[in-house]
Amino acid sequence: MTAEEILKLENIGLELTLLKKNLSPLTRSDIRKSIRFYENDHPIRHDMNLKDTWEKEKKIDPETNVESWEYIKKVHTKLALPYAQQIITTCAAWLMGKGLNLVYTSDNENDIKSYETFTEAWNKSNIITLLREVAKVTGIETRAAILFFYDEESEKIKGKVLCQSKGYEIYRHKDENEKMDAVVVEYKRDKIEKGVLRQKVSTTEIYLKDRWYRYEGVQLVEGFPKKSPEGTQKLLMAFFEQDFPEYWFVMDIIDKQDRSRSQHSDVNTRIGNPAMVVNGKLTKKPLINDAVKIYEIHSSGSSLDDNKSSGADMKYLEVTGAPESVKLELENNERDIYRFTYPDMYALIEKAISGNLSSKSIALMFTHVFAKIAEKQTSWDEMIKRCISIMKDICAATSGDDNIRNLNISFKYNSLLPSSTDDLVNMLSIAVGSKLTTYGNAASQLDFNDPQTVKIIKDLYDNAAEQGLLTDVQQKKPIDENTPNPEGVNGK
Repeated sequence: MTAEEILKLENIGLELTLLKKNLSPLTRSDIRKSIRFYENDHPIRHDMNLKDTWEKEKKIDPETNVESWEYIKKVHTKLALPYAQQIITTCAAWLMGKGLNLVYTSDNENDIKSYETFTEAWNKSNIITLLREVAKVTGIETRAAILFFYDEESEKIKGKVLCQSKGYEIYRHKDENEKMDAVVVEYKRDKIEKGVLRQKVSTTEIYLKDRWYRYEGVQLVEGFPKKSPEGTQKLLMAFFEQDFPEYWFVMDIIDKQDRSRSQHSDVNTRIGNPAMVVNGKLTKKPLINDAVKIYEIHSSGSSLDDNKSSGADMKYLEVTGAPESVKLELENNERDIYRFTYPDMYALIEKAISGNLSSKSIALMFTHVFAKIAEKQTSWDEMIKRCISIMKDICAATSGDDNIRNLNISFKYNSLLPSSTDDLVNMLSIAVGSKLTTYGNAASQLDFNDPQTVKIIKDLYDNAAEQGLLTDVQQKKPIDENTPNPEGVNGK
């Protein structure tokens, strides 16, 4: 069914049930759990076995042998390591950290003029900031939406991100052809009605391509439905979604790492701090203010020890290191966390310190990230294309240039890893010289060339070719007359 057909049922409850039917596997409760985990609210913080307690402990004064009791607070270490935050930061950086580059190759004068109008609006908008924010939000909450609008005061195309952490429950509906035709937004808002403030009014909005509705409860608000902004022809909402949070399948490993590190920290707290071990009986200890501190220790004595002063000893308590099994568990946990998500970028810094790393070496280090990002881009490609399409629609309506809608604008992601423009220029130069591509196509592949510059380069090349000024760089191989077979493999 289409959204238009559903809205003809005249039963808002049933309509919303059908419009909100297409969802990712996670429920609202699952998303809240993911948000809490991202904010470092890990299971270890709520473990009753690790709850801080007050314990009664006997205390004996070594000088007077007087016994007393005091309550000591037993504190358990509860480390919540922010792996989830690091994973999300890395994922968002790889995907949208360096933004996008628009690609347009037409040499038509009218198209180039329309493209310049669009790129001016694109650069003035906050679209790249929105995409970076959405890359982060969807990695945590699995769904987010961008609502586009035209700000007449600043004369800019803008947008705002809608997601659960900002108080919005969002749903999308797709028709039989998997085309999104409606977005539902539920939230609470404050309003002033007849001079009286009403707070947290439950509000539902339904967005279609030509109009949008607002309900309070099940009642349609007066003045609705409203038409979309004049001149626009699209649903001005881009919906981003994925099935699971980026760290969803390693949450148990992160929890295990929290507990292992916490237990190890407790051992260090109890043993690693300065502590003395007495081998024998402590009969006298110095006062705190003594200039020279002297301990008197007597041997506890045994059947083999007649000298009561021998065998007495006093030394610091020390631990040589964590057992190998504990160390191995910590290392395996961390390795698996990054192996199944995104790598620790700090590892790159550590390797770089030890020596120079080429861009190729760095790329090889992150091969599995390229595989994950390539998979992620299969869904993001369509979402970004929709953002470009919406921006073209609004720009055409506000500028009065309908040709903007016809522009075939593509894009490419910018890699987070260092790249060399010199290498790309040299590669394209060789390709042109070997007649594997044209001057125009090579020029269009370079980010610093806009369509007008590409057109100038193509025109210069065409004019030079007509005047016979171009030399054939792919000349025939000279024949070596001294070879046994000059006409064979060693010749032509």
